[in-house]
Amino acid sequence: MKKLIIFLIVLIFTFILRAHNFDRIPAMGHLEEQMFAWAGIHLIERGVPLAWSSLDFPERAIVYKGPVSYKGGDPVVHVNLVQPWLEQPPLFSLLVGSFAHWYKVDRNGVIPTSFIRTPIVIISIFTSVMIFLVARLISGYWTGILAMLIYGVTPILVLGSRLAVPENVIALVYLIIIYLLLKFQQNPKFKFIVLIPLLVGIAGLSKATGFFIIFLAIYIVLIKHQFKRAFYLFVATLPFVALFFAYGLYFDQEIFWKITAIQSFRPVGFGNLGWFFVSPAYDITELVDGWFIFLLLSAAFFLFSPQAGLKRFISLSFIFWLAVVMVSGGETDLLPWYRYPSYPLLAIMGAWGLQILVKRADFFAAFLTTGLLLGNRMLLVNPFRPNITPINFRLVFLLLLLPALLITIFNKSYLEKLIKVVLILVVITGMYFNTSYLYNIFELKCESRTCPIGPSTKLSTISFPFIWRWLVLGEPKLR
Repeated sequence: MKKLIIFLIVLIFTFILRAHNFDRIPAMGHLEEQMFAWAGIHLIERGVPLAWSSLDFPERAIVYKGPVSYKGGDPVVHVNLVQPWLEQPPLFSLLVGSFAHWYKVDRNGVIPTSFIRTPIVIISIFTSVMIFLVARLISGYWTGILAMLIYGVTPILVLGSRLAVPENVIALVYLIIIYLLLKFQQNPKFKFIVLIPLLVGIAGLSKATGFFIIFLAIYIVLIKHQFKRAFYLFVATLPFVALFFAYGLYFDQEIFWKITAIQSFRPVGFGNLGWFFVSPAYDITELVDGWFIFLLLSAAFFLFSPQAGLKRFISLSFIFWLAVVMVSGGETDLLPWYRYPSYPLLAIMGAWGLQILVKRADFFAAFLTTGLLLGNRMLLVNPFRPNITPINFRLVFLLLLLPALLITIFNKSYLEKLIKVVLILVVITGMYFNTSYLYNIFELKCESRTCPIGPSTKLSTISFPFIWRWLVLGEPKLR
């Protein structure tokens, strides 16, 4: 019962943090979200998908060029609207479009984010649960809790999991498939793979890249030399691929083949992997997130030092999705949502990384933890809120590293315990900085300037009871 209570506290805490003002940051009018929302609501209400596109659609498919606004005001986006829009399968568009339709929005204007992000924020609950289940299966209960907490307080992961893009659905489906494949490796029974083609179908009909997941499942089954079951996985996935083609061909064969060819030959190259590691982001602008960088370093560590058993499969699953990004995304296009299915795996490997550093409790662990996990203090800085002063930073930084320096000289057991306490306090403080930033990000970004705000829902106005007093920032200090 105690463990269940802790699990629910962490789950609810991270859900509230993700849901609070989810309709305001990222800002309303995000074109990637609008694309799927427009396609879905037009498909539901008019029977034909219409959305914006930057691809080379025939002139006959272009129905409008120019600005689109929200009720004549901000935000205003400038787009080329095409019909039928056949860039992607319809499932995800129908999901977000159905919520837009339910709230009776104007399909010809910018669709409020509070409506189309609602199903994504709800899906994030199940993603968090699956992170816990996968991590617990491999490394135990407390690793599962830590991984779920990391996923729920790391800024890039949280903000990315709000966006109404199909990769957030694929992230959940991918985790479920990973969990089933882990169980299959423990006990290779058919019941653990029977639903995988259906899950791949859901992912692929949300966005075509989701179909690639079946190859990971086939590989794991082939390792067990179960060729008939591998054949089953392949054949049982084909009807969902056929549905995708039937959908496109039904509306317009010429456009479907042309757009599919363009999508299939997007400019990619060997720079993709390096671009993944040097452009941390949740949107089309980079965000220097010390926690996210730590997660990337943890992932790199486990790739260079592959673990045995089921841990190795998490590294393999991470590499597999990186490969999907490399072959499907632009070589230097900052489209972070392509990476979202790998983010839950980063949280799990980050939990392993933190445990290793606390266990090591040496100077290198102290330096890396202090240098990265407190770095998001700078995200709380704006023109009205100052950063830590240079003198205070140098003093605090040296004090936090001092026990780790002393143990290299005196090698006392009590110093090792002190280092572990310091590291744990650094992690907790870093999580507090992250939580404060995420809870106040709208106010931090929009202090003294206008930001577009659409209609809210009860879900987007959710807030912490009681503890909000320790999170809400005070009056800004004018300088």
